[in-house]
Amino acid sequence: MTNSMKECLILGNGKSLMDVPDLMLDTYPSFGVNYCLYQPNFYVCVDHDILTNHSDEIYRFARDADFAFLADKEKGTSRLYKLPRACLVTNDRADFKAERYFSGMTVVYVALKMAYYLGFETVHLWGVDHSPTWDHYRKDYPAGDVARRAALMAEMEYHYALAAKVYNHAGRRIINHSHPSNLDAIFER
Repeated sequence: MTNSMKECLILGNGKSLMDVPDLMLDTYPSFGVNYCLYQPNFYVCVDHDILTNHSDEIYRFARDADFAFLADKEKGTSRLYKLPRACLVTNDRADFKAERYFSGMTVVYVALKMAYYLGFETVHLWGVDHSPTWDHYRKDYPAGDVARRAALMAEMEYHYALAAKVYNHAGRRIINHSHPSNLDAIFER
């Protein structure tokens, strides 16, 4: 794996994750979130339910990553927090200080922040389908709060737009390779 251009992948859990080319997986470091399909270089999880009730299912992804970025507010709820490369994530007080929620209501936003602070200049998004049906690559993926989806998606879009603004201001790029969605108005294709 090379990273001469400071590019990385952020791999969400949407169906387009199945379309990521092997060449990209072999070439760029990756951020994997929640229930990963591939072993990432950087693992990110801030979801209360996953961290407290499903930590055994995600443990190997966090353990084998270079860094595991985990929600500070769940500290101590599982053995994930005892990993030597666990990094706790909380509200941003620097470049993303306009955020309303440290998570942006989507773990991909947290991965975007971590990629930014690690110095990546170009981020490629796969599996970030942003669909109101919340289709995932796994049929058994938890459905989440169905009644609040519209409000959650609006918050996600606010935070995605914030990330795009921060990246653009720094002369960096976010390129969306995921299925078409409202994110096409926020990120380049």
